Amino acid sequence: MDGSPARGQGKAGIAQLNQISDPKIFQSEFERLIRADLQHIEIFVALWDTGLRILHVPAWLRSGLERHPALAVKLQQGEMVGISHEENSAARPAAAARSSVVLIPLINDGRLQAAVGLVSPPDGPHLSAEDIEAVRQNAHDAAPILARLQEIESLQRQNQEFTRKADRAASAEANVAKLADEKNRFEALVKIGWYVQSNIAHDLRTPLGAIRGYARMILDGRTGDINDKQREYLRIITENTNRVISTANWMSHIAELSGQQVGLGVFDLREVWTESARAAQGLLSGKALTLTQRIPEESFEITADPEKLTYVFKELLAVAVKLSPSGSTITVEFSHSRQREVTVKVTARGAGMASETLSGIFDPPPSTTGVTQAGKEAQINLSGVYDVIGMYGGRMFVKSAAGQDATFLFTLPAITVGGEDKSHEQTFNFGRR
Repeated sequence: MDGSPARGQGKAGIAQLNQISDPKIFQSEFERLIRADLQHIEIFVALWDTGLRILHVPAWLRSGLERHPALAVKLQQGEMVGISHEENSAARPAAAARSSVVLIPLINDGRLQAAVGLVSPPDGPHLSAEDIEAVRQNAHDAAPILARLQEIESLQRQNQEFTRKADRAASAEANVAKLADEKNRFEALVKIGWYVQSNIAHDLRTPLGAIRGYARMILDGRTGDINDKQREYLRIITENTNRVISTANWMSHIAELSGQQVGLGVFDLREVWTESARAAQGLLSGKALTLTQRIPEESFEITADPEKLTYVFKELLAVAVKLSPSGSTITVEFSHSRQREVTVKVTARGAGMASETLSGIFDPPPSTTGVTQAGKEAQINLSGVYDVIGMYGGRMFVKSAAGQDATFLFTLPAITVGGEDKSHEQTFNFGRR
């Protein structure tokens, strides 16, 4: 039997199957290999579906296997089985001449990989025992090859699934990072809003408290007798003042500011100052001014818009240069308060301002420029600077008098994106002064 034509051709064909890299191609080539020696019968190779635990056989044969589940068990155990082509026929031994279908399993490591189906026509020649043995031997030799291909295919599917999962995980991670960033920025906006609200409420309460206090003193008779009509008017003033003071506790300026209006970024304020000072060298040189910097070697991290803070430094330096006598000194100091809020002070030596200039320095002017081209002291205006500082929950002060130094000071709360405030809760004064 070893020298039979089918046997010899099978060995050569099996060697060629080793060059195949796809189970589907293996299936067709293995069918072709067997059909070359058994041209008088129908042949098919049915692959075993591990997930569904079924053989992908023709529909007419699948119904027979479903009626006789013991046949599938025998195939998985490595036994050849026979089944009649007639729908109601019982299973018969594989070697029986009357069997119209013979299923020969491909087993590797005790696992069913596929089955070769040999279908004999009812009125044609039947399979011989030698034919069946030759196919069985080919199936035995081809089983490890198919097992290797199916293992490779399984690994490829797993790799594709891992890749899809990795892509989904990366996408989910990116979405989580984006959401976290948006959450952090929203929290920072909420914190800034708290500072702004506190500042506005304070600025309303302070003068209203004074109005209410003086009205009460008049009502108490500390300034002399008052008539009934005056008393009624003062009572109305007091009641309405109380109402506005209560309303001030609930005001929120931040609700009027959109995300586009309030740009946010975490940065070291020293870096913005360095660029601003470099840009102002031309102004300083024009009047032979000396710029003295007192900035500690520590972080001055804030949450704000660096472009808006660049504008603040530009305007403050422009005003300081305008006011300073030629050859004098401008001093810039950075510091942290006990609550860790950032404080910046710009002092122009000998650059005092008259009281009428100081009183309107934060009032909105017709022009938004800090120093007008006319260059008159009365036209100096820092309303834009004041609005930027206030937008981020800060405070702005100007102190000066005729013949003295002019000092410009602002503070910014130490808010960090995604972290806790570095300053303690407190009410800041947002007043124009």
